[in-house]
Amino acid sequence: MVGTIKTIMVVDEESDVLENVKKFLDKTDVEIITATNNRSALEQLDEKHENMFDLILINTRFPGKKKSAALFSMKPFEKKEFVNIDNYLQKPFTKEQFLDFVKNRITL
Repeated sequence: MVGTIKTIMVVDEESDVLENVKKFLDKTDVEIITATNNRSALEQLDEKHENMFDLILINTRFPGKKKSAALFSMKPFEKKEFVNIDNYLQKPFTKEQFLDFVKNRITL
């Protein structure tokens, strides 16, 4: 999906990762919504109306879960790009690595 992005959801259990992502995009017009677990992500999707999200970045290796893929199957999503952060970025990732990763998917 390449296009203009307005809202990204980032789902990760590590608060420092979520804070860094917010800092990385603080000078853009992109709204960042964060969640630390599947339940919180689903609540945000319901509250914010899921179709407003242009990109959802998710860490699928939550503690105590084999995969967070349950998030994908719990709710029908339309026109979303789900990206497993762990498949592309090794933590800790730098601002440059993250921005390159996002820019390859969207136009800021």
